[in-house]
This record gives sequence, structure tokens and C-alpha cells, in this order.
Amino acid sequence: MKFKLNKTWIIVIIIILIIAGYYIIPSVFKNPTDSLVIEKVQKGEVLQEVSETGSVKAAEDISLSFKSIGKIAKIDVAVGDSVKKGGILAELDFSQSSAQLQAAKAVLDSANSQYDKLINGLTAQDIKIYENAVTSAKQDLNNSYGGSLNTLNNAYTSIYNAYDAAVSIQNNYFTTQDQQGIQVSNAKTNINNNMQSVQNYLNTAEEVLAPADIDTAISQMILKLNNVYEDVNIIRTQCDQGIYYYKVVNADKASLDAQKTYINTALTNVTGLQQTIASLKIALQKNQDNLALQTANARPEDIALSQSQIKQAQANVDALQSQLNDNYLISPIDGKITDVNIKKGQVVSPSQSVINLLSAEPFQIKVDIYEQDIVNVKVGDDVKINLVAFPKETFLGKVLLIDPAETIVDNVVYYNVTIEFLNQPDGIRSGMTADITIESNKKDNVLRIPKNAVVQIDGTETVQIVKGSKIENRTITTGLEGNDYFEVTSGLNENDQIVTGKK
Repeated sequence: MKFKLNKTWIIVIIIILIIAGYYIIPSVFKNPTDSLVIEKVQKGEVLQEVSETGSVKAAEDISLSFKSIGKIAKIDVAVGDSVKKGGILAELDFSQSSAQLQAAKAVLDSANSQYDKLINGLTAQDIKIYENAVTSAKQDLNNSYGGSLNTLNNAYTSIYNAYDAAVSIQNNYFTTQDQQGIQVSNAKTNINNNMQSVQNYLNTAEEVLAPADIDTAISQMILKLNNVYEDVNIIRTQCDQGIYYYKVVNADKASLDAQKTYINTALTNVTGLQQTIASLKIALQKNQDNLALQTANARPEDIALSQSQIKQAQANVDALQSQLNDNYLISPIDGKITDVNIKKGQVVSPSQSVINLLSAEPFQIKVDIYEQDIVNVKVGDDVKINLVAFPKETFLGKVLLIDPAETIVDNVVYYNVTIEFLNQPDGIRSGMTADITIESNKKDNVLRIPKNAVVQIDGTETVQIVKGSKIENRTITTGLEGNDYFEVTSGLNENDQIVTGKK
């Protein structure tokens, strides 16, 4: 029995398929990024702020100290003097710091110069210097090889003379086949064999003049000279044995002693020649390696090392410059000198109060900063001040002092901060509430990303980056942590797309 669909059922099935396709197909082919908030990495400002509530206080004497130990070289103010912000009040002797700074700058200049050479390559003049060094090393080696034949021939002559002396001694005294005669005969034969062998090596070296053949002739000459010395010594020893002690005249014994000396001198000369050639080969190879290194493209690890050396040198310059700046006592505000506690030539320490200063403005802001935030605050930071009594205005100030001693409030550690209050309005009163925002750090025109885009994965800072229709994890390195953004120092490029949340 066949099942037959009527027209109505066909229409119903088609409608059901259309509805199912409307809901199912988009979910199957849905782009995984559709449900995510995607932003481009852009450059901008990263601002780190510390906010707290304080109060307006009448201005008090500010006790000023140097930041480093030293001897007072100059005092520029006296009690009662009016001073401007930024004015120099006193100076320490900075001759040593200045010399150290100049030396550090020279190191930095050298590091920058080496980096430029690494990146840009050597000039033609610099390359010529290295090429000349190679040429000179080659010439020194060739000269040594050229002079070696004279040394070798002199050594051969020493062997020949020793052989001649051995023949003469044998013919004159050791004509019988006794024990002494046999040893003299064998020694003479050995000398002759050594002489003939080294002659062959020397002939080859003179004919071809190849460095390798000369090296071989030198090595063989050293070997044969040692052999000949031992054989001459054997003959000389036999001259003092038995009847030969009286038979061999002293003049012939002295002649054999002289031959030993000549052989030994020749051995010293040839050995010295071999060592000289070896040293010149090393020098040539070193100069060739230097030329190849200096003319080769810079390797990434060399560039990284050079950049590290620049950073280290720059950090040293910055540290010494900071130390040099610390030799000046600078007025942080406009005010009047109320006390000078130092004399020229006196040695002072960082904790010692040297000059007291009364602010020209009648009021300051006093605020307690939480211990976790105080590490981000430093003297000189810009401050925005909002007074409850003046709700429509924002005033400007600067961090003037940070109390080194803690203040405990409800078992919580705070540090008292004094803020210079600029452009004070009429009608201000001591005790008024002040909401302050300290700009503790700021970087402009740096790569930045929202803080909520960064997660920690296995101890590394990670973001999700969009590649086409895919999401990938990317390890990054952050710099300054602002209130809303992280500075990105590596791992991302401008206009990269990252995930910052879900829709």
C-alpha cells in the first residue's frame, strides 16, 4: 500500500523546514566572534591615578633635606629670603659625581656607536682597516716561511758537520769491532740516515715552496736534530770508555762537545721557527675571522646584546644624572626661608633638616594615602583638587611632601601627603573637605588595551586575538598599569583586533 501525501501536507512540511532552517542554520554556521566585543589595539594615553579625600589645612613650615650624603659647597639663601619654586637653595660638592657622569656618557656613546655599526655595517674605510690587517698578517706569515729555508739549511749543515766529525772519530780511534767501536759505528750510521732523510724533505720544500711542505720539513728537522744529538752524545760517551779515555785526544772530545752545542742551537732555532709560524697562523686566522664577522649581516642575538648594552649604559647615565641632581636642594614652592641649619663645608646626611621654608600660599591640602597606593606617588606629581564648597571648579596642585612615617587609622597603614594648593579661591577655609586625584604616572602615545582584555594563563599575561573567524591566545608583555588601560610593550601591534568582553 503506497502512502500518498496530499497538497496540504506538503505545504505544512515545507513551512516546518523553513522555520527549522531559520533557527538551526544560523547557529550551525555562526561566526564565533559574533557574541564577543572586539576592539582594535590603538595608541593613546595610559594614566595611573590615586584618589583620596583630605582636608584644607593652614600652611606650615616645610623642612627640606638633601637626598644624598655630601659636603655643603654653597648656600644660596638666608633667613627671610623669598624664593620661587624651582630655585636653588643650597648645593653639595658634586665634582666626583660629575666625573662619573661624564664617564658613563662616554660608555653610552660608545654603545650607541657600536650599535649603529652593527645595524648599518662598517664604512668602506673601516672595512679597509680589517682588510689591511689580514694582508699584513699574510705578509708576516709569508716572510716567516721565506726565511725558514735559511734556518733549515743551517740546521742541515749542523747535522752534516756532526756526521763529518763522527766519521773522523771512527776512522781515527774506533777501527776495531769491540763494544765501543760497534756503538760508534751504529751512531755514525744513524746520523747519516737522519741526514739523508731530512735532506729529502728539505729538497721538496725548496723545490715547491709550499707552506705545507715547509711545515713538514720543519717537523722532520726537529725530529732528526733530536736523533742526531743523541747519536753524537753516544759517540762522545764512548770516548771516555776503557782504553779510549786515554786514546782519544782532548781536542777531538772538545770537537764532539762543540757539535752537540751546534746541534742544540740548531734545534732551538728550528723549534722557535715552528712556534713563530704557528703564532702567525693564529694571528692570520683571527684577522680573517674579524673581517668576516665585521662584514657579515648582524645576527638577531648580536643586535639584542647591543641593545641590552645600550639600555644598561643609559640606565647608568640616568642613575648618575639623578645623583647629580640630588646635589641641589630645590625649592618645591614659592615661599619664605624661615631657618638655615647648615654651614659651608659641613657634611650632611639625607635625614638631616637643612632649610625650613614657609609656603607663600596660606593653605595646603593634607591627605592620608593607603599603603598600597603610596608606592605609586612621588613628590612633584600633578594633582586635581575638588572642594565640596566649590562644586563647579577643579583646582590644580602638586605633591609637595610625603611623610616617611606611617599613620595607623583603624589598624590600616596610611602615609600623610602634603599637597601644594595652587590658585586658591577666595573664601577658602581651613578644614574644608577636598577630593584629590593624583596623577602618579602617565604615558602618551603608547599601545594600550583595556585592562579587562588581559587574563593570566600559567603565570603569563594573555589576550585573545582575532585571526579571521578564529580566536587565538596571544602572550603579551605589559608596561604601565593605568586606571583603565594597560600599556603593551610586546606581543601586539597597532590595529590588531582583540576580545575585550562578551555582548
